[in-house]
Amino acid sequence: MKFNARGGISILELFLYFPSFFIAVYICYRHGFGRSSGWVFTLILCLIRIIGACCQLATYHSKSQGLFEATIILDSVGISPLLLATLGLLSRCIDSIKKTSTFPLSAIHFRTIQLLITIGLILSIAGGSNSISSGDNFKVQSTSKVGIILYILAYVALTLISLLTGFKLSQAASGEKRLLLAVILALPFILVRLVYSTLAALTHFQEFNLLTGSVAIFAIMAVAMEFAVVLIYLVTGWTTNVVPASQRGPIMSRPWKGNSHGAIFHPGGRQGRRQGPIHGLVNAAVAAAQQQIAQQSGEVGRSGMR
Repeated sequence: MKFNARGGISILELFLYFPSFFIAVYICYRHGFGRSSGWVFTLILCLIRIIGACCQLATYHSKSQGLFEATIILDSVGISPLLLATLGLLSRCIDSIKKTSTFPLSAIHFRTIQLLITIGLILSIAGGSNSISSGDNFKVQSTSKVGIILYILAYVALTLISLLTGFKLSQAASGEKRLLLAVILALPFILVRLVYSTLAALTHFQEFNLLTGSVAIFAIMAVAMEFAVVLIYLVTGWTTNVVPASQRGPIMSRPWKGNSHGAIFHPGGRQGRRQGPIHGLVNAAVAAAQQQIAQQSGEVGRSGMR
């Protein structure tokens, strides 16, 4: 395949996300790598974009179906870290409010939104892994469409929570108010990114085809919007004080296992913990990605033997 403008976008992403990745590592080191920390998902998005750009560039040297599918998967799952990062920042802000005032939402509401996003992630991976047919023809799968709908529902919920938090913002600690400001600044960019994915998944406009669509539209509505959110959240993480784990509220902590008394023993005497639903879904996503990589490696091996 001949190098084209989309390859140039991939090089730009590497230029943007490599330094962002190391900044995100430092911020996560400061604030913690817990899954309820918004910044750990910013780190994950940086990593996804770096790998995705490398896969896109690799397609110019190999026409492996698995490579094209990996590119599609990594492009489609990028929305989930954006939403989860937003959820994490809102969690911390609301916990600050709840220390001095009442708030109508609890950890269960945030768990539900987190579950929606994670199911959307699983469906996006499943849909992307079956989206390329012979001749490198791209077809959006039904699972990808359902995943986008779940992302939309999660975005609506996050927007409503942000509005509700705004009415109570005066009760938050002064240093925590910037978290809501960051979310409010980021939500329009996330919306544009979500609109792009929605048009790509639910319409037949060729300009939004993930493989052959308009590069200019992709650059503006997807790449630029994502990086704007990453930049906002990284600046916020750099300038926000660290909250020790012992001082985090129930929403930011929100353990899925709750008070399930839960250490369990595995065969051989090894002690572990009972997995919650979110953990199981993440493991399913990892398994799907590993299967895709194995399939791709097998195709490359067969090509080398010919």
